Amino acid sequence: MFYTLTANPAVDMTVAGPALQADENVRANSASYTANGKGLDVSFALKKFGVDSVALGFFGGFTGKFIVEETMNLGCLCRPVWVDGVTRICAYINDGEHEYGVLNPGAPLTPQYEQELYDILDTSTGMDCLIVSGSVPPRASKDFLDQVMEHAQERGADVVLDLSSDKLKTLASKKPLLIKPNHHEMREIFGVPVNTDDEVRVAMKLAHEAGVQNVLLTRGSRGDAYFSNGEDIWYAKREFNIKLVSSVCAGDCTLAAFLLKWYKDRDNVEEAMKLAMATGANVAESVGLGDFGRVDEYSKRVTVRKLERK
Repeated sequence: MFYTLTANPAVDMTVAGPALQADENVRANSASYTANGKGLDVSFALKKFGVDSVALGFFGGFTGKFIVEETMNLGCLCRPVWVDGVTRICAYINDGEHEYGVLNPGAPLTPQYEQELYDILDTSTGMDCLIVSGSVPPRASKDFLDQVMEHAQERGADVVLDLSSDKLKTLASKKPLLIKPNHHEMREIFGVPVNTDDEVRVAMKLAHEAGVQNVLLTRGSRGDAYFSNGEDIWYAKREFNIKLVSSVCAGDCTLAAFLLKWYKDRDNVEEAMKLAMATGANVAESVGLGDFGRVDEYSKRVTVRKLERK
C-alpha cells in the first residue's frame, strides 16, 4: 500500500478576482477552501483512481481538524500526529492573467511530535511505498527527513521524494526510489539548467550519481516532462492547451498518476507518462483537484518518445 507524508499541510484558500492594487482592497469574485498539502494531494488523487493509501502528517487547531475530517470524508485513511498551534492557511490569488501564492510557515515541530511519527512508521503494516512531499515545518530537527527515510526503509518500504529544498541532494545518498523535481528545483538542487535534451541528460546523470534511482522531471506550464531510470530517458509532451485556473495540486496529481501505472510495472513508462501529463493538465484547469473528467481524453493527446542514448 502507498503511504503519504505531509509534514506541513495547509488549508488552501483559492481566490479569483480583479487585478491586485497596492494599498487598496479588492473584492474577490469567488473563494474556495480546500484541505491540502502535497502528500495529501497524492492520497486524494490515488483515491480518485480507486486506490487506497494512508495519509500521515502533523495537524493542529481548527484548520488541522478540518483537514483530517475532509481527508476521511474523501474516503482516505489518515493517521494524524496532533500538535499544538494551528495548521497553516495558504492563499492563492488568480486575477485572470496571473497567479499569486502566499505560503505561511506552519505550526512548529518538537522532538516529541517527530517521535510520534517515527512510531507510526515503525508500526505501519503493508507499507510498500512512502511518498514524502512538501516543506518541513518550523523547528524540525535537521535530520528529520533522514530519520523518516531510515524508519521507512527499515520496514522494507520504497521512498519517493517530492521536495523543493536542497535537502533533496543530501537525501539522494539514501537511494530513494524516485524523485519528482520541477525544472526550477532541478536547476537549483543540481546546479544545471534543463531547457534542452542534452541539458536534461546532464542533470539526470548528476541525480543518478548522487544516488537517486529514478527521476520524474516536470516542466510546469511548458506542458512536458522527462523520466529517467538511469539507463534511458523518456520525453512526454501534451499536444493541447489548457486555461490555467490553479497550478497548486497539479504536480502532486501528476506524481500520483505516474506511480499508479509505473510502481508495479517499471516497464510501463509510456502509459505512466501519458496518464501523469493528462492528470496534471486536467487538475491545473480546476479549483482543487477537480473531477478528473477529461483525464482519459487528454491521455490520448500526449506524445512520448525515448531519447537516443549517448
